[in-house]
Amino acid sequence: MLAPLWTSWTLETLREHGPLRAPQLRSAMPWLNTATLHQVLLRMRASDLLARPERDCYAASTLGQDARPVHRTLASWHARHFDVGNAWRRPDRVEDALSRLRGKGPVDVLTALEEHGPLRPGALCSATGLATGSFHYRTQQLLDDGLITRLGSDQRFAYSLAPAARGLAPVFVELRDFGRLSETAAAAEHANERSAVASRAHAARRHSPAAPRATGLFSHPDQPPPREPAYVTALSHPARPR
Repeated sequence: MLAPLWTSWTLETLREHGPLRAPQLRSAMPWLNTATLHQVLLRMRASDLLARPERDCYAASTLGQDARPVHRTLASWHARHFDVGNAWRRPDRVEDALSRLRGKGPVDVLTALEEHGPLRPGALCSATGLATGSFHYRTQQLLDDGLITRLGSDQRFAYSLAPAARGLAPVFVELRDFGRLSETAAAAEHANERSAVASRAHAARRHSPAAPRATGLFSHPDQPPPREPAYVTALSHPARPR
């Protein structure tokens, strides 16, 4: 949810300047063209990270505000372990940090090494459950990003966690807590939608007396019982003797 490019920049910009219209956001992030910004805003609204307090105006939603501890911890971790100069702002560090963790596989590799210690390639691949091609791609990515190391120059040597990866514990704590908040927000949104649908249905029934009464789980209207054939009636209710 937080990893896609420009998500952190958009949230930080809205936190700093308050609610902004799309042209104002475009001016605050001039490196984005209008089409790209539009796609970013659509994606973030779909993820419930943005709210619209008024027409064509955007603000960080409650969930978007809850991402702030994650961003702060990611930026702090990045500053401790990656020397990229003082020109980088916090959103730059956050997005670079997330780029090292995004995708399928990096967290699986890091978790396996944290649980088992240094592992040779075959054992590590088995521990992660990744396909061979995906495993080699991800381990090379993690080597390039400085999160794992090799205990020798040969391809047979084991992989081990780099110091930067060993410092990820606070980041994972914040990401876990944010994940729980996002699940709670999604459940609340779903409950609100169901409540709104039920309220509209109730109002429609109340204002439409002729509408059939809803019954059962699937709201099927009551159906009159089928009329029994004459011969069934005769067998079930024999004529009384005179």
